[in-house]
Amino acid sequence: MTYASQYKSFFLGGKQPITVLISKVLVKLLRIKYLAMIKSKKYMGYTFMTLHIIGGVVYFYGQSDQPTIEVEMANIKPIKIVKNNDHTHADSLRVYHLPSKVEDHQIVERPYYTFSYNNDHEQADWVAYKMYPFPDSLAVKRKDAFRPDPMVKKGSASLADYLKSGYDRGHLAPAKALSYSKESMKASFFLSNMSPQASMFNRGIWRFLEAQVYQWSKESDSLYLVTGPVLDHPIGIIGKNNVSVPRSYYKTIVRFKDNKITGIGFLLKNEKTKDSFFKFATSIDSIEQVTGIDFYEQTDDKLEARFEQNKHISVFIDECHF
Repeated sequence: MTYASQYKSFFLGGKQPITVLISKVLVKLLRIKYLAMIKSKKYMGYTFMTLHIIGGVVYFYGQSDQPTIEVEMANIKPIKIVKNNDHTHADSLRVYHLPSKVEDHQIVERPYYTFSYNNDHEQADWVAYKMYPFPDSLAVKRKDAFRPDPMVKKGSASLADYLKSGYDRGHLAPAKALSYSKESMKASFFLSNMSPQASMFNRGIWRFLEAQVYQWSKESDSLYLVTGPVLDHPIGIIGKNNVSVPRSYYKTIVRFKDNKITGIGFLLKNEKTKDSFFKFATSIDSIEQVTGIDFYEQTDDKLEARFEQNKHISVFIDECHF
């Protein structure tokens, strides 16, 4: 199997090897058998051990069929949208436009995401990244590696800024969304990709939203996301570098599926809440008004208006054709 075919099969959501599917079925059957033995209290010892040894060997063999691949993500760079018979196709949007530049703020491009850095607030104005239906079996495990970002010319926030501040180092581009390789995972932990988040916000509604977006990525050809803090009128500052504590955060999502394109936004306060993140769904247009950032300024105006005006989850999920 060539590298190209491995990329298409696994990175773009191809089918898993048959041995993996068979092993998963066998493991489920073994669990059912085990539960039956518990109820009957018969042959608990020897039978239980034998079945699980067999199941473990089969599962290990199935997993060994899967190649370990490192995927290099292309930088997000602006291009012109190609039109075909006046219909804009998802294939012509595989490389996406960056949001509008915020004043003279530095734009930093990495292989896995791009961001605009705000030195006054010591965090990103926005972080843009892409997600694909990447199999969990190939994702690398999270390994924390928080550290300053050497690519920020004037220096990023430091670990000391967050120490005993009462706030979490909250990811903007999530570690899970960048679990393609060890390098991409490690890159997600630069402090330029962090923002001071209330602990119960970061570990609550923000985490739940990230998990939902991850699931949507599995049900789409791709997602293009721009996420960041709302930096007007911050709650306060932390650390010697005066890192601003935002009052709220946003996430804009453009979804591609075949020839269908939809968009949705979320605007959430930096605080604990028992409400579902669905309650905070809104249009991308409204988030642009709050932040002053034009997220898709180089996109065709008619197309942009269609997906930026939607504020209904049902439309976003149903992939209304444009």
